[in-house]
Amino acid sequence: MNFENCYFLIPARKGSKGLRFKNRKLFDNTAKTIPVELANKVYVSTDDFVIENKAKEYGFNLVSRPADLANDTASLKDVLLHFVDERNIKPAKTIIFLFLTYPERTWEDIVKIYDFFKSKRANSLVCAEKVIDHPYLCLYELEDSRGKMMIEHDLYRRQDYPDCFRATMFVGCFKSDIIKNLSDLLIEEETIFYKMDINKIDVDYAEDYNELIST
Repeated sequence: MNFENCYFLIPARKGSKGLRFKNRKLFDNTAKTIPVELANKVYVSTDDFVIENKAKEYGFNLVSRPADLANDTASLKDVLLHFVDERNIKPAKTIIFLFLTYPERTWEDIVKIYDFFKSKRANSLVCAEKVIDHPYLCLYELEDSRGKMMIEHDLYRRQDYPDCFRATMFVGCFKSDIIKNLSDLLIEEETIFYKMDINKIDVDYAEDYNELIST
């Protein structure tokens, strides 16, 4: 697989509400999956000196993330745009986005998804996983134990519900010049979705991490 026109970007800020120092705990899981010969193509966007030191051990490049892109409200779109601007990434280059919160991801997963992205000649890709609860069964929670349907319909048979999936950032692939067109969910009108065979652990809270280390 040729990654000549690619960059790998790992977002790894210091803060985390759900699990303290989550990215520090998970960094090695992702770092170890990337072949040594591609280390010079990996960039770590961080505000954490511990993660900086870890990245250096693997031979990765560092992108110093400013404080306004390292808080709870910063969008990942802005993190991508900052990387493109900071490193003067040329148009039509592919950025492969690797969240640390998917420690089960393998190099084979990355290659397979990137190959799918290339075969479709796409500009943006996000992964898709099966939904546990169909949105037709979901309601907004209201006061006094009441609720309002999120999607108005009168279908009571599950087989009449339309097929749907949940977007997931297991792996993201984005052409550098279309990032400005993405929503904050990193999706645009022409985004394609890679359907996952099984849902993977997305570590956000302590119970997710405990599930990971217990397997």
